[in-house]
Amino acid sequence: MGAFKLDDGMSWCSVYFDGESEESYTATATHSHWVHYTSGPERQSENFAEYTEGNAVQAFLGGKEYFTALLATFKQAKKSIYITGWQVNWDAQLAEGIRLVDALLEAVTSSANLNVYIMPWKNPSQVETYAAATERVFAALNTHLGRQAFYVQQAGSKSGVFFSHHQKCVIVDEKWAFVGGIDLAYGRYDDHYGLLADAEGRRGMNMYNPCIPPIVHGTGYDPRDEYVIPVGMHSREHQQDELKRAENRQAKSVQNIINTVLEHKLWQAQGSAKDNLSLEPGIQPRMPWQDYQVQIEGPAVDDLMRNFILRWNSYSPRYPVNPLQTQIPPLEMPEPHPAKKGSCQVQVLRSASLTMRRDEYKKMPAATSKPRMKQDDILRSLHLLISKAEHYIYIENQFFVSAFGESSIGDNSPLSPAAKSINPSLSAWATRILPDDDLPRNPVAEWLGERIKRAIFSHMKHPFHVYIVLPVYPEGRLDDPAIVAQIHLTRQSLVFGSHSLLNRIRRSLWVKQQLEDQGVPRKEWCRKIAELEELCAREYDSIPLEACDEYVTLLNLRDYAELNGMAVTEQIYVHSKLTIVDDRYVLMGSANINDRSLEGDRDSELAVLISDTEHGYTDLDGSGTLVPYRKFARELRQRAWRKWMGSAAEECAAVLDKPALKAGWEKIQTLAKENAVNYESIFNFIPRNVFITDEVSNSVSRKENSGQEDKLRPSLWPVMPANSPAITSVKDSMPFSVSCWEMYKIYNHNLINIKGFFTALPIHWAKGENNLIPFNMRLIAIHSQQAEEVQIANNQNINNPQESQT
Repeated sequence: MGAFKLDDGMSWCSVYFDGESEESYTATATHSHWVHYTSGPERQSENFAEYTEGNAVQAFLGGKEYFTALLATFKQAKKSIYITGWQVNWDAQLAEGIRLVDALLEAVTSSANLNVYIMPWKNPSQVETYAAATERVFAALNTHLGRQAFYVQQAGSKSGVFFSHHQKCVIVDEKWAFVGGIDLAYGRYDDHYGLLADAEGRRGMNMYNPCIPPIVHGTGYDPRDEYVIPVGMHSREHQQDELKRAENRQAKSVQNIINTVLEHKLWQAQGSAKDNLSLEPGIQPRMPWQDYQVQIEGPAVDDLMRNFILRWNSYSPRYPVNPLQTQIPPLEMPEPHPAKKGSCQVQVLRSASLTMRRDEYKKMPAATSKPRMKQDDILRSLHLLISKAEHYIYIENQFFVSAFGESSIGDNSPLSPAAKSINPSLSAWATRILPDDDLPRNPVAEWLGERIKRAIFSHMKHPFHVYIVLPVYPEGRLDDPAIVAQIHLTRQSLVFGSHSLLNRIRRSLWVKQQLEDQGVPRKEWCRKIAELEELCAREYDSIPLEACDEYVTLLNLRDYAELNGMAVTEQIYVHSKLTIVDDRYVLMGSANINDRSLEGDRDSELAVLISDTEHGYTDLDGSGTLVPYRKFARELRQRAWRKWMGSAAEECAAVLDKPALKAGWEKIQTLAKENAVNYESIFNFIPRNVFITDEVSNSVSRKENSGQEDKLRPSLWPVMPANSPAITSVKDSMPFSVSCWEMYKIYNHNLINIKGFFTALPIHWAKGENNLIPFNMRLIAIHSQQAEEVQIANNQNINNPQESQT
């Protein structure tokens, strides 16, 4: 897939039907945006599912909306609840005073035949998601109920070391399915942001901010501290008294879990049950969570059920060895439910390794065809959507790590002083021993750059714009080696690499400049463009990065609050995996823009591509030309934008209606830069474009113009200049330091000038620094490794079955 060029997806058409009655159908030819690829001489379909029609789809903007709908369906459940997630926590808050365990216990108590199947990732020791604690709690509740109602299977990786089970889906009674990026986990209970850590009854680990250290000692609980009889003790027949004492102790442990759950005495907190730490709500902010989930009713639910059951059965059945384990019985595939419920076409997409698919086939050969290759459906979907975009592309994603050509940092460049001062744990260093890779290879940056290139060189000027909303850095502290390494790769992918997204745009702008300066006739541009691109080298440096604003808007999200008279701020964590194109197509799920999610044989992922047949016509760019839109995509985009625009939504009304309007995205960029300046004038530790010194006035040092190149750039730790050796003196001023919060006193009221929740992404942050801390690259950027050579045909090369992918 990495070899596919943008234009490969341009020329294929499919026919779909919009039925007004059983007898009368209208066939419409359109660009094919559905994923379909085949392999082998039989041209067997390898993508997970074909698109379905007649689905009712409802979108939820944040955990609170999603959890409200989920709790309502739990109350209606009679037969089954399937839950799969990267992280599933028994005491995750779903509403004020309601945890996941409370909602599920009420459901199975109300319906005697209801069974709940929970499949979290079986996390390794390096990453803690508390799957073992969740299993123990629900196993103990089976004892309380006197029946087997809960079944918990910790799903191990089927893609090798480092990779995870990353799908996020809940299915209730084979009728309602919820899929997207939101786990039933700590910190996801969120709506319209806000930073007060203990607001709305948040307790334990639901007071969530992994970017800062917890500083308050409190009382918490960890079910993993409870005692179970060690394997093998039952065979010691001559030690019956010891065994009896162990059995009594184990029974007390089970009852202790039951009592803790029923009495709401304790919530799980960071650390062990003996030494728990949490945020100090009086001075420390929580980190708001930005994400999406959709509810689906209709034929697509069958595909989501098939995914869960295939995944569940791909592991071996298990019988518990103690009462804090649950059974793992096999599941049967239900009969399909073809009834149509709404107007949306939905295709279920996966990232699934060949090993995972083979295990699914081995256990259920009648439910799936024999696989020949990995499934990289989501990457292929992004390829089709980008290639067919006509007016705009909107991306919200947790990551943007893509192939970026040559790094802006020389191979032998020393680590920046900030990065060098970070001491990776022994386990982090140990990752270097295992198989490693070089740099990311997925071509998303290339595809976006090529699509923008078409807009730059177009003879018929046609407005086109790309919006990308990202977290300012991945969740975690700026003294965490894995976080720092990911920041470095993101910066190279977006800005600094020779073929980063912005440098691809600059290269095209430079080439156009040469064509115009040389007076090359328009009819010869096609031939000359490739020639000039070869000659460009680093000549694009003459084009300011800010020139890319014409084609791409890069945003972060942030909020502020006043706690006990002090100003605090925190990024709104963009965990979303959302792409909307032309107010027509929506791609939503669990897949990040990085190799882990997109290559197919790494993290297992789940997504849905949605296209509503209910449609209309509107002017998207202010040209006066009416073009088609699809209702679900347009309404979701407008709701999402209103949310992060906040108080600025009225000023941005034009772009809410016309997302490709030049004056609209210019307005967003202006407000985003003004918001960034306001935040930076108060908080010196947030990432920025220009390092502020005491000798230089804030207004001058932050001036955004083409003469910015001689400005002093901030380091990875923005409280000092890039590559500054003054580590010791500034470390305590960074929020990852406990000392920072012990001394925290920031008073300022200029925050009232901030409009909305969006700020400009600082494109010059950490420029010139090498922050790629030695860390196994497979944790971040993964090369494709096909288990065997196969002959494939797909919707890009279906007419040339001799092409192969390895």
